[in-house]
Amino acid sequence: MNKLEPVYQKEVKCPVCENTFEITKVRSRSIRLVKQDTDFCPHYEGENPLFYEAVVCAHCGFASHITTMDSLNRFEKQKVRKLITKRWTPRSFSGKRTWDNALEAFKIVLLNLNVREAAHSEIAKICMRIAWLYRYAGDSELEQCYLNHALNSYKEAYEEEDLSDEKLDSFTMLFIIGELCSRTGKEEEALQWFSRLIREYSDPKNKGKIPNMLIETTRDRVQELRQSEKMKSEVN
Repeated sequence: MNKLEPVYQKEVKCPVCENTFEITKVRSRSIRLVKQDTDFCPHYEGENPLFYEAVVCAHCGFASHITTMDSLNRFEKQKVRKLITKRWTPRSFSGKRTWDNALEAFKIVLLNLNVREAAHSEIAKICMRIAWLYRYAGDSELEQCYLNHALNSYKEAYEEEDLSDEKLDSFTMLFIIGELCSRTGKEEEALQWFSRLIREYSDPKNKGKIPNMLIETTRDRVQELRQSEKMKSEVN
């Protein structure tokens, strides 16, 4: 019996040019998560599904995260046609992806989001994934660069966007902002954001909305940061 390939092709319709194009997906049975970093960066054994989250239309250059492919309004479509499609060289991103293919696809998504003037939370999500790709490659300088971009966008999202209907709720965003502050050398600020989340949890009306695991991780991170600060002060 032939062994199934870990990836397969699926045809989708582009919301901008309305042509069909192929995207590649990883079979769920082939996904083997080994570990997850504290900023939710996943590490897989074998095929990495993260590589395929960036969807790029071969015909017009429209690109997005797989989960938000159909969320454009007509003004955003016009911007893509005017500022991306006119300069686009048709090429396909379907098939098994290398790290380089994945990075290029995500950067095309980021370009699309900037052209569309998309929500800060969407821009932050893509910057996070680009940072993770650089983490996989061991490029700490570029990882830090994109973590900082993600941090700034998440802060703007937290202040400006309505997060009540988002998959990424305001409580998880508080944690991510704190975690990104920690990872970019802003330990004092990280403690402030983590403390805000712990205060939110202490409010009885929020307890059912915040997962216990998130609070436990937040408390662990606070303890780690305070221990780190103590060790630095003792050295100095």
